[in-house]
Amino acid sequence: MTAAQILGLAGILLIIGFLADYLFRKTSIPDVLILITLGYLIEPVLYIVDPSDLAPASQIIATLSLVVILFHGGLDLDITTILSSAHRATILVFLGIAISMAATAAFVYYLLDWGLLHSLLLGAIVGGTSPSIVMPLISRARVTDEVSSVLSLESALNGALVIIIALVILQIMTTGTEGNLLSMAGKAIGIQFCLGAAVGTATGIIWLWLLTRLKGQDYDDILTLAVVFVLYFIVESMNGSGVIFALVFGLVLGNGIRIPKLFTIRRTVAATEIMKKFHSQISFFIKTFFFIYLGLIMTFNEPRLIILSLILSLLLLFVRYLVVLISSLGNRTLLANKGLLTTMFPRGLSAAVLAQIVVTSGIPDASIYPDIIIPIILITVMISAIGIPVFARRAQRKEPQ
Repeated sequence: MTAAQILGLAGILLIIGFLADYLFRKTSIPDVLILITLGYLIEPVLYIVDPSDLAPASQIIATLSLVVILFHGGLDLDITTILSSAHRATILVFLGIAISMAATAAFVYYLLDWGLLHSLLLGAIVGGTSPSIVMPLISRARVTDEVSSVLSLESALNGALVIIIALVILQIMTTGTEGNLLSMAGKAIGIQFCLGAAVGTATGIIWLWLLTRLKGQDYDDILTLAVVFVLYFIVESMNGSGVIFALVFGLVLGNGIRIPKLFTIRRTVAATEIMKKFHSQISFFIKTFFFIYLGLIMTFNEPRLIILSLILSLLLLFVRYLVVLISSLGNRTLLANKGLLTTMFPRGLSAAVLAQIVVTSGIPDASIYPDIIIPIILITVMISAIGIPVFARRAQRKEPQ
């Protein structure tokens, strides 16, 4: 494609992204479904882009989408609500991943005769929800702050956690050093999460102070985004969790008056509405291309694997319902929204990235993973997209009562 054609295509896709977002707000038809469907139709129907042309850029697209969406999600989170719902989100995260991973692994291990490590690897990859899908869906849904915070925090933790667990299992499969799987995973998770959160908090407070010095500068928004990218690179180079850093850094900036007061820091500034709007526009730009790309790489070549993906998706939905009931005990708001919480279980960016990593790892039968995981992503996204308008309206009708 020529440079003019690429620019023209980018413009068309952004217009479609705007229209999809507009329809979401007016009709509750989620823009995610529209963008994924468009991406799927681009190659086999419209013959515009060959997915193989984008393969070298897949890792960059995935990482950029994750960082920008998590940072923007952190900007919009309220620290008070986060602290009050953190224990619920934590229960939802660990129970959800553990039971989803166990159920998936048991299914393919006993019924399909997969090896134990292959079963655990598949279970880990599809064990958690995707922040790059949950946050955009929730941002346009009319749900309570508590429900929004629980889902946003859960998906952010999930996205980082499943990547760490899956990579530990994959490392064992490729190197042959089994050792104590649980101990290795626990140590890796603890180090990466703590390092990402610590750097995000410390640099966030420092950057808030520096923003007071830069107040009135025209391009402080762009500079902030540049700092996010640089610090993400530094955290990842230190074997920390870059995604947790991006979320915490955004959370600190979004609560720029409250958080510094906890550390007795007086000179600070809150993230302005202009800054939030700028990063919202960047997030929209990245989100549009990511979901179109996700639809572009989807294939439905083997009906047998599609049926398997459907069964696994329904199994994950059933597990999700049980986990939501357990984690919502004693909370009327969460129990009133259990339908929304249950259906909000989309797999997405983390699973797609891990599927590509597995393919390039050289383990036996690696090519089967994307054929199972990509349909699971599509099916769970569709269920979540349908659940948003259905259960959000039911919750609103119950609210006055």
